[in-house]
Amino acid sequence: MKGLEKLTSIRLAEALTQRDAIPNDVITDALYAQDRHGESFVEVLVATGHITEWDLAKTVVEQFQVPFLMASSCDVGDDVRDLIDKELLFEHCIVPIDRFENILTLAMPILTPTEVLSKIRRQTGCEIYPYVGLVSENKNVLTKLFPEFAEWQKESEKRREHARVQRADAEPKESNDDWTSIFDSGDAQVRHGLRPRPGS
Repeated sequence: MKGLEKLTSIRLAEALTQRDAIPNDVITDALYAQDRHGESFVEVLVATGHITEWDLAKTVVEQFQVPFLMASSCDVGDDVRDLIDKELLFEHCIVPIDRFENILTLAMPILTPTEVLSKIRRQTGCEIYPYVGLVSENKNVLTKLFPEFAEWQKESEKRREHARVQRADAEPKESNDDWTSIFDSGDAQVRHGLRPRPGS
């Protein structure tokens, strides 16, 4: 895992900015969604349609020198599958690939926070060697490895949508009412000023 502390959303954002791959406001919005709402930086970027998973993966591979792997090209044994708490795998869309003595290889969905990889290291007692994978690919493989993953995904999306609605309801809404009341008040004063005065 040496050097992986450099593999962060901020560093990826800098790399994308330097390459002029995505408009800056899109990158800023994705970082905001991650920091404020816990959304996946990578998934938010892909959802905007400004960049594909492949191009994001290519950027990470080139910028951070992490190898690429399609998780579906590997046979994951039950012993390896069960090494890591499945909730952790599901939440971060990680596919364990293989174990060689105290070395564990896994496919991360383009980008995984270093603290998550450190948690897996502590949980398994293994040195972690990650590959860059694709989000969609990892989801497909997790569905095959864990029949309950599809249902977990649905529930997770419901929770995220519920949280989005609550955030939207909690945020102050921009309203034209204030401006309208100002204009109505001004209009009333003008009309009042145009009324004929008694005795005129």
